[in-house]
Amino acid sequence: MRAHLTRRTLLGGVGAGAALVATGCSAAAGRGASELIVYTGATGQLTNNFNPFTPTSNPPARGIIYEPLMFFNQARDDEPTPQLAESYEWSEEGRRITFRLRKGVTWSDGTPFDSADVAFTFELIRREESLNTYALPITDVRAVDQHTVSLGFSRPVYAELWYVAGYTFMVPEHLWSKVADPATHPNTDPVGTGAFELESFSPQDYVLTRNRSYWQEGKPEIPAMRYISLSGNQAATKALLAGKLDWTTLVVPRIDRTYASRRETNNYVATPLYLTVLIANTVRGLTSDVAVRKALSLGFDREQINQLVYNGKSEAPSPAMLLLPRDERYVAPELRGKRMRMDQRRARRILEQAGYQRGEDGIFVSPDGERLSLALKITSGYTDYISAANVMRQQLEKIGIELVPREVSYAAFTADRNNGEFQLAIDNLYGGPGPYYLYNDFYNSANTAPIGEQANPNYARFRDGTVDAALEAIGSTRDEEVRQRAYARLQRVIAEQLPYVPILQRNAVTQYRTEAFTGWPSEDDQYAVAAAQFAPDLGIVAKNLKVKK
Repeated sequence: MRAHLTRRTLLGGVGAGAALVATGCSAAAGRGASELIVYTGATGQLTNNFNPFTPTSNPPARGIIYEPLMFFNQARDDEPTPQLAESYEWSEEGRRITFRLRKGVTWSDGTPFDSADVAFTFELIRREESLNTYALPITDVRAVDQHTVSLGFSRPVYAELWYVAGYTFMVPEHLWSKVADPATHPNTDPVGTGAFELESFSPQDYVLTRNRSYWQEGKPEIPAMRYISLSGNQAATKALLAGKLDWTTLVVPRIDRTYASRRETNNYVATPLYLTVLIANTVRGLTSDVAVRKALSLGFDREQINQLVYNGKSEAPSPAMLLLPRDERYVAPELRGKRMRMDQRRARRILEQAGYQRGEDGIFVSPDGERLSLALKITSGYTDYISAANVMRQQLEKIGIELVPREVSYAAFTADRNNGEFQLAIDNLYGGPGPYYLYNDFYNSANTAPIGEQANPNYARFRDGTVDAALEAIGSTRDEEVRQRAYARLQRVIAEQLPYVPILQRNAVTQYRTEAFTGWPSEDDQYAVAAAQFAPDLGIVAKNLKVKK
């Protein structure tokens, strides 16, 4: 469950067909304030799966139906908010954490929620390796009393609190103890503590209705949500512009003109959420040369890509590879205020100083006689990536680098990326509610593998002792000064080595309508990530929406 949100689910099926699924259209028409229509990027027939342990289950399984102990807002630098747990306490130098649970919570079938359920959930993860996606080193789980649970770990896990408390969803012991294989269980009749319950399901749509016994008084207010499947992004955009979607996250061309100005109740909010990068193969081929990676980074114009491909809604990334402004306080002093910029003269100079010489066709040739022609793998149909690659190809040609975009199927892209069978690949890097999660996932040597074996998910095959030591130091302390010094050491290395060449800090642009429902996250109050499929934030947003009076 490492990837809590994929690029596909975030953007929808860019470039797919235009026909609306008939059920989706008719369901959306004339609903008034009784039902909120949501599109999460689902295409084709929906799968009846609400297992919170599996990343392919329907998005409401994680945050709307099943809930974590705490909420961590990834949209801004907030303290964790109590959910099923009211508080927590560390002991044994980060090797033990004790949660005090909320009283008066019930499962949607009326059974009381208590420490036995929490202990059961974590014991399940400890026992079943396939469920322990974040490799939490759990040693023991104790239900201290009816509302207190204590977890032990084999090493300090201060920095992994989000994995434990924010992205582990509690399941009822009285039902899940009878499940033979929790990893594959489809869970078609989900019973959770969340604000909504599954009312009905069909291959075209499913409906969630208000949980009337929800623990938070007065919430939720909206009576129902209908999740629909469409044929792809074009169909979704058509439905959005026709006023038939209330909540979605799409790449809408010229959004201010085509959507926001069309109706007063049409709105959108942009949330910095991920970094779009060129993943460089750091162990094989020309991209294993840091001079090539530096020249690439200096060779293309990010602002032009932003304007031409992303409506100007993204921005140049920080060399520290952080999401700004959220992570501003973690930026190394010498990198503060800096953003990645084009400098083609410097790019050429770096190559020349590394021994590269211009060939007769203008493309550089390496000291070993290899032409500087780099294949870039792209998932077929990801039209924004394809457009960005074409812009970069033209820009890099001017400095003597040939970029050759190659579209492959999603399955082939995933397999090649994971197994290291690429020179360059374009993709997004995601993190968590702080910088540790992205750094640990994509830069830690422990998360990579030799060529031909699956990396998880350090796809660049990057290894550096200073980075690994810094991550260990960050994870074993709560001292913010110690952490910030470690972050600075790490950032100096990755800004110099560029295993992931940053293209843009991308914003998830979420569209919503206020005709019948209000209370959405806004630019001024991003109380959660607004994206319609971003778990578990979707649960926080859904239960805070209000019916317009």
